[in-house]
Amino acid sequence: MTTETKSTLLSEIKEAGYRLDRQVANLLHISRLESGMLQVKKDWCDLNDIIHQSLNKFAPADRSRIRFVADQHLPFYKVDYGLIDLVIYNLLHNAIQYTSPETPVFIETHPGEEGVKIIITDQGPGFPTETLPFVFDKFYRLPDTAAGGTGLGLSIAKGFTEAHGGTHSGADIAINGSASYLGL
Repeated sequence: MTTETKSTLLSEIKEAGYRLDRQVANLLHISRLESGMLQVKKDWCDLNDIIHQSLNKFAPADRSRIRFVADQHLPFYKVDYGLIDLVIYNLLHNAIQYTSPETPVFIETHPGEEGVKIIITDQGPGFPTETLPFVFDKFYRLPDTAAGGTGLGLSIAKGFTEAHGGTHSGADIAINGSASYLGL
């Protein structure tokens, strides 16, 4: 076996390990949400840091598609760093997975008197109108989607956002793309 073949196989094994770890973690997160055992540990956090942490979890090719300009005047917010990191990651992962590789994904923060909105937009196909009532359901996946996901990402994002007393919407669908936001 050549060195190049070994390197390719190791890379594929590593990626499969990450996918399996993500799936197990998602199942645990859903279990915590359903059992009522989720404990939100809020502390004052810099949302710019949380967003950057989420971005660093993506491969360089995917990360280069994400457009985010940190708002240097964004105040700190009292949130659970790990939970909000996972919400942002899941929304970004969904946007990247369902848009073409050359299409950018945008993240914006909009502070307001009642909190902050974190908006993630893409220019993908969006959700078909008839599927909108189901997109946050556990294990729901759009018809004819590629294999590999569990259909838990948006459900977890919804649950963690609600656990913070926030709101969510993946239903702000534009004709040429989609937008997801969470309001904290």
